[in-house]
Amino acid sequence: MSGPDPRWLELLKANGWQTTALAAACGTVLFLVKKGYVQTDGSPYWVLGAVIGAVVFGCLSLAAIGRAVVQATDVGGVARRWWLRRLQRKAARDYIPFMTAKERSIVAYLLHHNQRVFQTTQDGGYAAPLIAQGVVWPAVAPGQVVSAYGVPFEIPEHIWSTLKKHRDAFPYDPGGDGGPPWNIHWMAR
Repeated sequence: MSGPDPRWLELLKANGWQTTALAAACGTVLFLVKKGYVQTDGSPYWVLGAVIGAVVFGCLSLAAIGRAVVQATDVGGVARRWWLRRLQRKAARDYIPFMTAKERSIVAYLLHHNQRVFQTTQDGGYAAPLIAQGVVWPAVAPGQVVSAYGVPFEIPEHIWSTLKKHRDAFPYDPGGDGGPPWNIHWMAR
């Protein structure tokens, strides 16, 4: 005797709709046996087989439905983006004590004027360290044409909210040469 044919395990490879249909079929058989519509001659294997089938195929069906939901909603991508933003907020918050006076004046100017986006030269001017730390990002759309002296930069919303919470670390001083604090005077270059 060689035992039962192992090809019946191919049922486990069925897709979500097939496993759902098999689980419903097992549940229907169980219901019909319990109501007495199917004569079993007292054999407990009708109930046992239907229960085991309903549990196995029901679990496979739930797994297939869960996989379809995860693929449709991109839960992994959402979680990765949330985690990345959380790390970026933390990095910006941790960098605040190490900002130079010029970096603080740039952030203070932007906070005072409620201005997340600004234009400067392509190298970022005095905002270059903020760009390097990820506090300020280029805000150029794909295909957008910009001049070398008017490149838009922005503080992303999630970092902006962190800087607003620490507004007291950025006292605004309207003094200076009258221009935005991120611009480097052409004679200083």
